[in-house]
Amino acid sequence: MEQQQQQQQQKSAAHVSKLFVCTAVDCKDEIEEKFERSFINLQQQIAGLSDKEMHDVLSQLVCKDKHHEEISVGFLYVLLTDPDSAPKTYRDITLVSRDGMNVIVANLTVLVAEKYAKLTDIARRQLIWVLREFVKHQVLSVENVIWNCLRQAGGGDASIRNVFLVESLLDIFIDYRTWLEGNPFLVQSTVYSYVRLIEDHANPALMPLRQKEVKFTISLIRERFHDIIPLGRDFVRLLQNVARIPEFEQLWRDILYNPKSLHPTFNGIWHLLQIRTSRRFLQCRLLPEMERKISFLASSVKFGTQKRYQDWFQDKYFATPESHSLRSDLIRFIINVIHPTNDMLCSDIIPRWAIIGWLISSCTNPIASANAKLSLFYDWLFFDPAKDNIMNIEPGILVMYHSIRNHPFVSSTLLDFLCRITKNFYVKHDDKIRMGVYNSLKLILDKQVIPNIQPLFESPKLDRELRNLIRENFREFVSSPTSNVGQSVGYPLTHSIQAATTFKKDTDQQRTVLEHVDLPIIGFSHNSATAFTLVDEGNKVTTQLTTERDNAFSDEEMENVGKTFKNEENTDDDDDLPLSKVRLKEKPKVELSEAIAESFDTFITKRNSFTWEAFLKDLRPLPASAFEEYQLNYVISNTVIIMRETLPPHHNIFSESKTDEKCLAKSISYPLYGLFRFLYENEEKIKKPFQTLLSEICHRIPETRFLLLYFMKIHCKLQTRKNSQQSYQFKTNIYRQICDATDNKIGDCLVRDLDLLEQENTAIYLWLLPDIYREFKSIATNNTELLRITLRCIDAKNVRDIIYSVAQGKLTIFKQDGLIDCIRESLDFETYEQFCLWQLVQAHDVPLKSIQDLLPELEAGNHPEALSHFLLLLKNEEPTNEIIRLILSREAKSRGDPFVTSALRFWYQRYEEKLSEIIASLLTSKYPSSSPNKRKRPSKGGSIVTSSPSADQVLNHLEHYRRSCRHGSGTGLYVHDMMQRALQAAYSHSNESTKKQFSDLFALAAEDETTAVGRRGGSGRGRKQPVSKKDNNNHSTSNKKNSELVKTIYSSDENSSEEDWSKHKITQAAKKRKKAVNDSD
Repeated sequence: MEQQQQQQQQKSAAHVSKLFVCTAVDCKDEIEEKFERSFINLQQQIAGLSDKEMHDVLSQLVCKDKHHEEISVGFLYVLLTDPDSAPKTYRDITLVSRDGMNVIVANLTVLVAEKYAKLTDIARRQLIWVLREFVKHQVLSVENVIWNCLRQAGGGDASIRNVFLVESLLDIFIDYRTWLEGNPFLVQSTVYSYVRLIEDHANPALMPLRQKEVKFTISLIRERFHDIIPLGRDFVRLLQNVARIPEFEQLWRDILYNPKSLHPTFNGIWHLLQIRTSRRFLQCRLLPEMERKISFLASSVKFGTQKRYQDWFQDKYFATPESHSLRSDLIRFIINVIHPTNDMLCSDIIPRWAIIGWLISSCTNPIASANAKLSLFYDWLFFDPAKDNIMNIEPGILVMYHSIRNHPFVSSTLLDFLCRITKNFYVKHDDKIRMGVYNSLKLILDKQVIPNIQPLFESPKLDRELRNLIRENFREFVSSPTSNVGQSVGYPLTHSIQAATTFKKDTDQQRTVLEHVDLPIIGFSHNSATAFTLVDEGNKVTTQLTTERDNAFSDEEMENVGKTFKNEENTDDDDDLPLSKVRLKEKPKVELSEAIAESFDTFITKRNSFTWEAFLKDLRPLPASAFEEYQLNYVISNTVIIMRETLPPHHNIFSESKTDEKCLAKSISYPLYGLFRFLYENEEKIKKPFQTLLSEICHRIPETRFLLLYFMKIHCKLQTRKNSQQSYQFKTNIYRQICDATDNKIGDCLVRDLDLLEQENTAIYLWLLPDIYREFKSIATNNTELLRITLRCIDAKNVRDIIYSVAQGKLTIFKQDGLIDCIRESLDFETYEQFCLWQLVQAHDVPLKSIQDLLPELEAGNHPEALSHFLLLLKNEEPTNEIIRLILSREAKSRGDPFVTSALRFWYQRYEEKLSEIIASLLTSKYPSSSPNKRKRPSKGGSIVTSSPSADQVLNHLEHYRRSCRHGSGTGLYVHDMMQRALQAAYSHSNESTKKQFSDLFALAAEDETTAVGRRGGSGRGRKQPVSKKDNNNHSTSNKKNSELVKTIYSSDENSSEEDWSKHKITQAAKKRKKAVNDSD
């Protein structure tokens, strides 16, 4: 039995692969088996052999084709799984291979294309190492492997693994730029891929990578523009999405206004727009696995059974915020690459238009939705029947035609987009764009893609404004439906677009605002309510596009579509229902627990706060066992849709008044606030289903948590007004409950939510600020991230109001403990932000002792704001041993430290004797009397090492202070007894170089009985030259000879008369002290 168990263990161990990540249910396919088998055979051939013997054996085996491939694949397996032996293995391959590694490159290409997703992390890192070696040694056909690796660098994916691959390939391209430029197709694929990937790397954490990508891509585009031109119109579409990046903005300027600077044969943007992009470039932006899945969906799945495939695809590839950008790539691939045969078109296979309709309708990001619509109609704008394929325009018309009955909102939004993009995409060539759209519609009718266009263009489900817009743009197809549209009828040019035209529907939909345009629209913004502007310096023409967020598929937008039907909720005709309700009706009925079934149906029907809270009351006590997974998913998905759709537009989400009770109450009357109200009134611990629902709402509606903070502010305010005798406080445990439901730390959530709130509405953020600091005191106080959010958005009036709140005791931003760390982190803030910070610090009456340890760390060149404030604080303090120690611990530059000098000069005016004694005491402590000829070095473990200045630092600061003394002002610091003795001690214990360096400073010390301080840094044993009567007479007459003598004696850069004066004064004071001593004796 034991032997059988051992054999089974050995077999199971043999199946463990070092190259692939396999689960228990995975079956090895042909590729995996081939690599495993080749590795095992190679090990059997070379086991126990020396290097020479191994080379001899393998050289004989590779003469046979079968063994040659097997040995090559075995070596490739070792390269990818054993980093330590990889260099030696690579050397062995070069010695054994007889085809220039052609077999290895071919198998590696297949491996990357088919099995990259299953490779282990070690194998992925080794793959990059192998590619580097292949490129370095100019191995043939390695560009095929690189191209397949580029395909694996997927768009819409900011995961660590994907970012590693993107950055690793970028490093290879940068390091081996010459090799790359020798492959024009690879240059084109690289530029196309990285321009697309840059769009996804807007996360601040990825900014270094993004900057490196931008720098490389821009240089490659400019230097190899003749290779870039064949990329065609889809390259322009990608450039639109990154147009706000400064480097790409400048590239746009050159494309629009100075095309010849890029290449002599380049004639401008219309040159690119006329070129159809190759399918290979569209294909390279989809993962091979994703391409197989979408191709299977379009070729093998029957229409009506596609939902489970679409749900799987949604969960697999659209699970992250960045993944929304993938929809445009998929639509362009489906339109241009997947062209079904006539047999497939006649079968019950799901048509392309249905897949595209699903991709567009399921998109919740407004920017990605706009880009997806552009991808759908992109070929329409430049369509030429002579050279373009009707299959590229067929999905667009079929989506609109088949959706008008059951999904009129989809058709109306697409028609509206087509009308507006036709007029506004490129006004300079407006006639050409309109002709492209006209040619598309004409060919569609000629080829009978749809039998008649009137049911679409004249549908009563389209609102009146849209029908008028269609008649204005497509009057040849609407005004005379019986006329022969096959005749070549050209579109007359429309009037020029007026400046600042605003397209707005009665439903308050937010539309694109277009300033006066004589240029193509440059992309859709990736930040709501922001604009990109291009200015022609010569003609002063400005193109500005502002894209704001619009909530897709909201009931308010659908009211006008079906306004001719009054009883929408009571009819069974799907045509008369808003799309959101149609979608709910189309979903299969899911049986729920009796405890919640009735209340949930009522909530779905009425969609208000009262029915929502009633449902929550029924849901809260239910345990996890009351739900199957599909039931809970059904509840969550419908709830999130209603929550999102019932929220008002972003610009109306907050109350306009902070005092009007009606406005405040109305602003928190929506169902999402009903959830907060319910949690406010029911604080007991929640069960798993309720927690899951709460987590999903927070995940899918990012505004949830900061709206909770807003709700608590309003709720407390209204309740306090109703009952003035009772004070209502924030219930921060509710916020903590939501953070726990999402498995996030409350501190991280608070900063992230307040950041979003500030970006959404600065006034509301500042209104909530005192409550945040009061209720989340332990988290908010001294929080640098929260402080940065506040400082970046305030102006002078806001600073004033915050200081008022601090003075009244309503707001406390800082506390003494830990404040120094907060200030240290703020030293990198902008100048205005730091000035505001110091005003807030001053408003809190922070004592100097709590932040004075920062003094030695501040640099004059990098921290002028902090030094300015510290100097003002020091002016209100008396000099103490601690403060002087910290100040003199600052690094003394060659030109001195103006901060130290300014502080000492100020204190000298008020505390001359005290200041002199403190500095003298500090200097004397550096020269213990027990060792007059050797300076003491403090122990490395002591605190003095980091906080106490060295003797050289003290002398340096005293020297620069001496130089700042003009006309004798300030030299009294050196007259006092302790300072004199300190300077003498310093002189006695200094080496020759120090004596020479500070000779002018030491000269200020009077001679004593045992030591004379030399002026010129001599041996120190001689006597100082006394000031003779002759010198005094010469000084009084100021003759030329005395001037030269003084210049010889004094080596400082100050005026010689000032030096003479100070020396004379100090000498006289010393003589008086000696006389007093003799008298006492």
